[in-house]
Amino acid sequence: MYKIIVGGQIHNSGIELLKSINNFNVNILSDASQETLENNIQDADAILLRLQSFSKSMIDKCPKLKILSRNGVGYDRIDIQELTKRRIPLTIVGDVNSSSVAEHTIMLILNLLKNTKKHDEMVRSDNWKDRDLLISNDFEDKRLLIVGFGRIGQKVARIADSFGAKISVFDPFISNKNTFPLHYQLIDTLDFGLKQADIITLHAPGTTKPIISEREISLMNKDAIIINTSRGSHIDLDALGRALLENNIKAAGLDVYPEEPPIIEEHKIFKIKNAIFSPHIAGLSNDCASRMALNSAQNIIDALNGKLKHDFVINKEVL
Repeated sequence: MYKIIVGGQIHNSGIELLKSINNFNVNILSDASQETLENNIQDADAILLRLQSFSKSMIDKCPKLKILSRNGVGYDRIDIQELTKRRIPLTIVGDVNSSSVAEHTIMLILNLLKNTKKHDEMVRSDNWKDRDLLISNDFEDKRLLIVGFGRIGQKVARIADSFGAKISVFDPFISNKNTFPLHYQLIDTLDFGLKQADIITLHAPGTTKPIISEREISLMNKDAIIINTSRGSHIDLDALGRALLENNIKAAGLDVYPEEPPIIEEHKIFKIKNAIFSPHIAGLSNDCASRMALNSAQNIIDALNGKLKHDFVINKEVL
């Protein structure tokens, strides 16, 4: 029998998959705390890790460990060097959430273009006559600037393209311009892109300073919409709040924040009606959570059966 430790609750699809294996003794921890995990790993053959850290001292505690499977894609709090030294593979779930984040991005764009909240209020408050205010706009022919053209940015582009939006991209890391879609415009400078865009959406990797601050906002047109489902640090939240309050841009949709959860009382933006928010859940749909759980569980099954897939292993040298 193999002892499998699941570090807190994950989507039930992954639990059911693990429990379906006859020689697995699956132990689901009561919570995902660091302390609970550290107290329950001594006899583990495999550990399914959520957001907890995994240090050398923890690796020392579980001499039988044969695989550490992350229920996600990040691993910056894990001692990869020590795992590699002991020939223990660290696995991630692969590209399971890019579609979820892309769809969430499009949802925010459409919500703000169509003024969904205000139209809902019209019906609930019996203000049917306000439908003639013509506060809804179309996505077709809008100039969409995508900042960062990785998996998520590319999926956002494909969905927006189907609406008839005009796609422009700023990404200084695009290496092969020959494969870039011909009908997309590749922007050389962010400033140029910001000046012409109707909608800006951020999908760039982490940076040391905000991509969008007061100077960048000043370049945008007054009808611009900005979306951030990437990194909270990409936008100066107070500068964005001032711009919305003073009608220097039209609207914003945010899923991520410089600090999470944000301290609502410290930022005016959370009192502004032409902004919409979600609690960092763009990649946390029910379907996505199921895919993550299934992949992280399957990695354990494959590892203990000698069939681990190369693509999901971080420290490939252990294979």
